[in-house]
Parts: sequence; C-alpha cells; structure tokens
Amino acid sequence: MLDNAVENNEILDGEIKTDSAGTFAFEGGEPANYAKLAMNEIDLSIDRHRSKQIDRDLVEWADLILAMDSAVQEQLTVMYPESEDKIKLLKEYVFGNDVEEESLNIEDPYGEDLDTYQETRDDIKNTIEALVKKLEKEIKEI
Repeated sequence: MLDNAVENNEILDGEIKTDSAGTFAFEGGEPANYAKLAMNEIDLSIDRHRSKQIDRDLVEWADLILAMDSAVQEQLTVMYPESEDKIKLLKEYVFGNDVEEESLNIEDPYGEDLDTYQETRDDIKNTIEALVKKLEKEIKEI
C-alpha cells in the first residue's frame, strides 16, 4: 500500500524508496485470501506480492524502519540494536502523541475473518495517507 502511495505521488515518487519485510515471514509466501479480497475492494491487487524475511542488508539499506506494532518494533530492536534509532512504530511516527497508546498498534489480522482484514486495511490506509502528507511536508522543507 505504501509502495502504491509513493509511486502515485508526484512529490514522493523518485525521492522515497520503499520495501516490505516481516519478522516471521515465510519467504515467498502469498498473501492470505482475505488480504487479497480486502485489497481488491479498494482496487489494489496484491496477488503478485510475496513475503520476505527482514535481514541485515535490508536494515542497513533503510533510513527508516516502520513497525506495525510494538512487539515487532521490540523484536527488531533486539535483532538489530545498532539500528534502534531508525526503528519506529508506524502510528507513533506518523501521529506522534496524538494517538492513544492502546491505538498505536496495527495488529496482524492473519487467521482472522474478512471483517478484521477490512478493518486492518482501513487502519493502514488511513495511516499511510497521513504518512504521505508528513513525508511530503518533510521533502518540501529540504
């Protein structure tokens, strides 16, 4: 979703590079069927997406690593302590202190029902839209 948002943004396209990886990802795994359905509902196909495991090369390449939930953020910090300063919780990075602590995490809906995937999709979509605005502003200030 972030890839698409960046590619379709005239300010960010070419300025921001994105990648996606997981801490418990099955290398080469396909998205869950409910994930595909939820994304197709908003005209975003993830049928070709394949999961990959985060590794040291990707961590070193990234200027910023955005974790979906605090458990993943903590795990990444343990795995890559030298990169702790660039590992951020997505919603905390985007919204700062404007979000209640219990709302900071975007939980992985894996194994849940379609409604949960749709709710998660909408949460991510809204957060990505706010992230794009934040990044646009930061790039304009450079």
